[in-house]
Amino acid sequence: MITYKIIHHIPGRIRIEVPDIKNLSMTRLLEASKQFSSLFITEGIEDIRLNPFSGSIVIKYKPEEINIIEYLTKIASSTEIQKLIRGQY
Repeated sequence: MITYKIIHHIPGRIRIEVPDIKNLSMTRLLEASKQFSSLFITEGIEDIRLNPFSGSIVIKYKPEEINIIEYLTKIASSTEIQKLIRGQY
């Protein structure tokens, strides 16, 4: 399971700290961003941005369409995200 911590949350936008993405190379970041979007953007999710410098991910979502906490729990435990962040995809 990927470790994360909610840093800031208002309905429609959440920023989480994910130490595993900190200091990804630019090439790896671009690859991870594309794969992350194709794997994890679902109904209710508008945008996902990874920031390797702060080690955070910002997710914009529609609170009336998705339970963001359930969504985070689901993706944090997925093997796809573990492979993606660790460069095994």
